[in-house]
Amino acid sequence: MFGQPQTHSVGTCRILVVDDYPDTCEVTAKFLQLEGHVAHTAISGQEAIREFSAFAPDLVLLDISLPDMDGVEVAQALRATPGIRKPAIAAMSDYSTPLEKRRCAAAGFDYYLLKPVDPLSIGQLLRFERNAIHEEFLSLKQKRIEISYKFTCSQIEYAGIMLDMFSTIRDDATKKRCLEMAQRTKERVESYLSGAAALSPSQLHALLTSLAKLEVRLIASRNLPASRP
Repeated sequence: MFGQPQTHSVGTCRILVVDDYPDTCEVTAKFLQLEGHVAHTAISGQEAIREFSAFAPDLVLLDISLPDMDGVEVAQALRATPGIRKPAIAAMSDYSTPLEKRRCAAAGFDYYLLKPVDPLSIGQLLRFERNAIHEEFLSLKQKRIEISYKFTCSQIEYAGIMLDMFSTIRDDATKKRCLEMAQRTKERVESYLSGAAALSPSQLHALLTSLAKLEVRLIASRNLPASRP
């Protein structure tokens, strides 16, 4: 632990940070610990799987490019681990291509973060995940507001990619997960907007427009016929 945990309105989370750069792991863990969370680290896929079973985190920040296993393989292994409540998993990737995002969505990642990940983006993710946007938004400084806005835009885009997959894949379990993840993103954004008084008019308009498009796509996806065997 780095210092003493501080009281944090989002609530204490158990977070596993997985990155093959030890310095990145330690800096991220230190930030989280100073914010009042419990953070453990792993620098390989195998170590992440072992630590996951012992630590049972609420959130996993998982680098996609690991030396021994692909991050997607690690996420699939974590999702398949029996006897542990399934956490939120955030991909941390150097690539912003739709193909990479689709790969992560199919593997069960809840969030997609582009590296290098700003620690403030992780704080925004935690507020987003805990549905605690409203209570903290008005106290954010301008830099955090901009990061908060960009993070929310990126998650709406990621939800759209999940729905792209929903219309093409045949596996019913994966289709169900993609639809549920997109729906949850919609609900989180709605909560975000309920307390987003500090957003500029252009930011608010952009998010409302994107949210409306996402809602239309969710309705259309629910009305698609079931997959044939």
